[in-house]
Amino acid sequence: MNSLGSKNNMSHLSAFSHLSAFFNPKRLIVGPLLAVGLYGCPIYSDDNVYDPNAPIYAGRQDVNVVVDSGPAICRSNAQCTSGQKCINGACTAPSEQCFDATQCKGKSQCVEGVCIPTCDADRPCPTGYGCDLGKGVCTVNPTAPCAASGGCASGTTCVSDRCVANCGSGGSCADGLVCVGGGCIPDEKPVFVCGADGTTDQCASGSICLHRSCYISCVQGSDTCKSADKFNQCKGVTTASGTFSVCGSDTNLGSQCDVTQGKNCASPQVCIDGFCR
Repeated sequence: MNSLGSKNNMSHLSAFSHLSAFFNPKRLIVGPLLAVGLYGCPIYSDDNVYDPNAPIYAGRQDVNVVVDSGPAICRSNAQCTSGQKCINGACTAPSEQCFDATQCKGKSQCVEGVCIPTCDADRPCPTGYGCDLGKGVCTVNPTAPCAASGGCASGTTCVSDRCVANCGSGGSCADGLVCVGGGCIPDEKPVFVCGADGTTDQCASGSICLHRSCYISCVQGSDTCKSADKFNQCKGVTTASGTFSVCGSDTNLGSQCDVTQGKNCASPQVCIDGFCR
């Protein structure tokens, strides 16, 4: 083959390489280009919810929507299987849900396995969320449940049956919020720091991993926890690995409920940090 033919072949291979990278079957960016289903890529339906059976068609305007392989994309718990919760747009198994407020960012509490912002008369909730003053968490829907197809005022969009503030440029939201389905919702995802329950694992010396979080170990009747500002009580905590004594408080590490283990509260109470309230 002559040198010109070799160069042409190399050009074709290079072009194909770029094309293959663009149409990666694990990642499809739906922008002002045509939303096509090449290589079996996921397609969004009209309400911007992932739908593997949606028809392939052109003319979509879903700018900056990114679909990755991984957990099923959701906008409400109704789109997830039994036991799962829609957390930050992903159907999340009980093992990945929170157990206690220590796993939540900021001042959120763990409500039914989901990190929910706290609130009071002087500390309001984000747009689309109302404060349950009796429980001190943002679980109230201040409006009638909306539909993904519309029903929200200008500047807001429907996510999880709530009219929440629209995301800003590039999916930006205020601190403590994340962009899901075009709307800003509280960051509901827990933070786990260890994995081997009942051991030191990734925790500091003198601490133990329980429910994938690190807690200071203590001995009942000792003064180990008394000097702590918040977690100043030595409490017994039972997990699948056994019962352990760690530093906690009156409001965390409750034993009345644990939705991650299917231990639920009787309605109308809800599980907050292990307590039925």
